[in-house]
Amino acid sequence: MIVEDVRREPTARGWRLSAAVRTGAARAPERLHFTVRGGDAEWLPERGDAFLAGLLMPAMSAGEDLVVDAPVSHRLLRSARTVMEIYTAWWEHLHKVRVTAGEPDEAQSGRGAVGLFFTLGVDCFYSLLGDGGRRSEPHHRPITDLLFVNFEQHTGPDHARLLDRVRLVADRSDCRAVVAETNLRAFTAPLVRWEDFHGAALGSTALALQGLLGRCLIAASFEYRHLPPFGSHPVLDHLWSSESLEIVHDGADATRAEKVARRLARSDLALQNLTVCWRSRPGHNCGACEKCLRTMIALELAGVLRRCATLPDELDLDRLRNVPMSSADNRDAMRETGRDAGACGRPDLAAAAELAANRYGPVPRTEAGR
Repeated sequence: MIVEDVRREPTARGWRLSAAVRTGAARAPERLHFTVRGGDAEWLPERGDAFLAGLLMPAMSAGEDLVVDAPVSHRLLRSARTVMEIYTAWWEHLHKVRVTAGEPDEAQSGRGAVGLFFTLGVDCFYSLLGDGGRRSEPHHRPITDLLFVNFEQHTGPDHARLLDRVRLVADRSDCRAVVAETNLRAFTAPLVRWEDFHGAALGSTALALQGLLGRCLIAASFEYRHLPPFGSHPVLDHLWSSESLEIVHDGADATRAEKVARRLARSDLALQNLTVCWRSRPGHNCGACEKCLRTMIALELAGVLRRCATLPDELDLDRLRNVPMSSADNRDAMRETGRDAGACGRPDLAAAAELAANRYGPVPRTEAGR
C-alpha cells in the first residue's frame, strides 16, 4: 500500500488535504482526503502523518507493507510498531507489516488549540462538561474547539440541522466548531470493521489538523473497570500523537450511567441536544435501537429521561428485551448498563438489559469487517 502525491488544495468551502493511495487490489490509485470547512490552509500541513494512522490497520488487514511518500513524525513512526503489537494481540486476522515513510523537514508546530471530537453523544458531552468544571484549575488547558467529523459523508437538511446543533453547543461552551469531512470510512470499509478502526480514524483526522491542534481529546466509550478490545482505547489513542500534537483518551473513569448522573443530568444544554443514534438519519434519535435504549436507561436511572428533549420519555421494556444487537461490543455495553441498573435498585431494567444481551449468540471479536 503506497501513499504518494500528498497535497493541500482549496475547495469551495475550505481546504482539503489528500493523497493518492495505491493498493495491490486496485487497478489505479484512489484519493483519500480530509476536508475542513473554512479555516486556514496552515491547519492542514502537507505531511503524511494522517495517512499513516488511517491506513495502518487496512494495510495490516490486506497484508501489504505501508509506504508513505511524505514527511511523517518520528514519534508516530515509532509508535506504529506498538500499535501493530496491540492490534495483532487483539485481532487474529491482522498481521504486522513493514512501515516506511519520509523524513520530516522540521518539527510541525500547531497553533496550540485544544480539540474534542464531538458528536453530541453522552461520552463527548461528559468530557466537555468536565472540562468546563476544570477551567479554574492552575495549568489547565481548556477545550477551545469542538471537532465534528462527517465520516459518513452525509448531506441534506437533516445533516445541516445536526451541524447547527453542534455549533449551538460550541457557542454556549465558549468554543469554536470545526467541521471536517473525510472519505476514510468508505475508503477502508472493505478491509476493516468500524468498531475496531474508529479510534485510528479519529487519530488520523486529528493529525490532518495538527497545524491547528496542540492537544486533542477522544472521549472514552468504556470505563477502566471494563475495557474490551476496541478501536478507541486508553492503550491505543495516545499512540497517534506526534511531536507537536498530544492525543488523549478522556473520560474512562465512569460508565455511561455514571456519566449521565454526574454531569449530563445537570446540564440543560446536554439534555436539549443529546444525539446518540447510529441507526437513523443524522441528528435524529430513533429511540428504538440498542444505543438509544441504553442511553434511555441511563437517563431513567438519573431521573431525567422525561427532561431529555431528543428521546422518548418512557422506556418500553418489551422493546428493550428484544432489541437486535449485531456485535459483541454492543452486548458488552448492554450488560454494563444492566449492571448499573441493578446497582441503582432497578432490577426490572437490569433483567431486561441482561435478557437483551443474551438473546444472540456470540460474535467473534476477530471477525473482519468485510
